[in-house]
Amino acid sequence: MATILQRVCWNRSGWTRPSGVTTDSGNPGRHGFGNEEWNFCTQDVFRGNIFGWLHWSAKRFEGEYFDILFWAKSPTKEWLLVGAYHDASLATAEDLRELDLFFAKKGVNKRRFSEALDAVPRVEQKERLKQHPPARADRLKFKCPRDKAEIFDPYRLYRSMPKRFRSENARFGKPTIFDEPIKALLGSVAGKRGPDFPSFDCAPQPLLEDVYQRATAASLKIIRPRHKELCNQFVGWLQQTGRKVLGREKDRVDVEFRDGPNFCRAELKVCYGTTPRFAIREALGQLLEYNYYGWRSSSDRWFIVLDSLPSEHDVRYVRTLTSKRRLPLVLCWRSDDGSKTHFNSMTR
Repeated sequence: MATILQRVCWNRSGWTRPSGVTTDSGNPGRHGFGNEEWNFCTQDVFRGNIFGWLHWSAKRFEGEYFDILFWAKSPTKEWLLVGAYHDASLATAEDLRELDLFFAKKGVNKRRFSEALDAVPRVEQKERLKQHPPARADRLKFKCPRDKAEIFDPYRLYRSMPKRFRSENARFGKPTIFDEPIKALLGSVAGKRGPDFPSFDCAPQPLLEDVYQRATAASLKIIRPRHKELCNQFVGWLQQTGRKVLGREKDRVDVEFRDGPNFCRAELKVCYGTTPRFAIREALGQLLEYNYYGWRSSSDRWFIVLDSLPSEHDVRYVRTLTSKRRLPLVLCWRSDDGSKTHFNSMTR
């Protein structure tokens, strides 16, 4: 089985939607996004397959199965292996006709246009979107079973592959092709860097058992609805105050949103059975992981959102982390005035 070594533009949302930060050349640089930024969007899985976009047609592989090893150039110019399609194939004309109907029924094209519009940073790029919208279903010519698409955690260095697998070619539209299965390339990397790449669903759902690890089964029955209520209220408040919500409960992150030009992640905590101090402690660990561990890029601001009022010591502690350790933290807490819910935040 052949392996296609394919470059994709940089993304800090796991290639589930445009992230608005690309230092790449070509169309991603001009337009502010790349069509491949939805290549791991499990939200749009159709008949068990993810349909992805590449910068070339691969007609020579018609009727065959092949692997795709994706790599990207980070903002620091490091070449990184970021993910893979295992047992990929070319979509048939019938696949694409049915996918087009599915996209129309589910409003996928409109949603992707909105996601790109929200993500691209410059005014001229937003205007250009009208002439160059995201690729429609008939241009997503590659498909991969959902359970065989993976984002590597952590990313691996491109140069850790043996020299015979490396190429100096960095063009999007001219990938390097090897007549060896992807396991040969990944196995060689794993041999130098540790165990095999961990496989995981590329859009895992957050589990409260994971984020409230010290909670008992009985207390989780109370925490679950309170956590959902807090999330709904916080998202509603974000929308009312002009922030743009990008996602909720995706890839184990409670809420992602934009506050002006800033990309933000929020970890929400219910203080039932504990104190704000311990809730802050757990949220800090999760935010550090979400911003520095694995495939995600760091966000501009980190929000800790509580359902209870923190103490003066709690606020002082977080303020110290922002001023002395330069962590981009914002501490928020819910406040009800009897008619509607507000979220207060500390001042620096």
